Amino acid sequence: MSQTTTVQDAIRLLYILVRGSDQISNHPDGYVGFFDGKAKLHALDFWVRYPDFLAYELLNKYDETGEDKYLLKAENIIDDQEPDLRSIPMIRYRFGAFENLHESLSLLVSKGLVYQDGDKSDETIKAYYYYITPLSVQLVDEVTAEFPSLAWYDERAKLVKEIAGSLGGSALKDRQYKHMSYATTQLGTQIPSIKNEVINRLKALNRAK
Repeated sequence: MSQTTTVQDAIRLLYILVRGSDQISNHPDGYVGFFDGKAKLHALDFWVRYPDFLAYELLNKYDETGEDKYLLKAENIIDDQEPDLRSIPMIRYRFGAFENLHESLSLLVSKGLVYQDGDKSDETIKAYYYYITPLSVQLVDEVTAEFPSLAWYDERAKLVKEIAGSLGGSALKDRQYKHMSYATTQLGTQIPSIKNEVINRLKALNRAK
């Protein structure tokens, strides 16, 4: 598993926010996308950072739909050794996988790529949400074309949005908690890989075909 810098985290989050947002039009401030909530951002970021947990969800999607594309994507994650090469650990806290993203998000906001807002109660922000600027969409498109290695983040952000569907942050967290390894991780410790479990599940599915 690898560690990252603030800039690397900001790049990853930018892809998730841009590709994971819902498109909007005719906003008075010119925003072109809306991403609803920090809990949702953490949940999607978890799937990007833990390819093995995403592969597990893809297999669930395959079981639900019977569409081979989900099985193939899960196989590709394992074949490409993503759980070993691309995983970025997260700590399990009371409400699930978490990392303080303040610095990375502040960098995106300061550059005019994302506008952060929230609902206040008693002068305290109770819920965050994010507006996507045209500049951020342009930047993601341009850097993906210029630096092919970033295409992985582009594809992955789109995929986690597809898997999340219309679920909000709380529902996604609940969904992730259904996995025993996630739910039973001791508070304050790293959530472990489930690569071997995914491999065994893939073997069982392929034997059954």
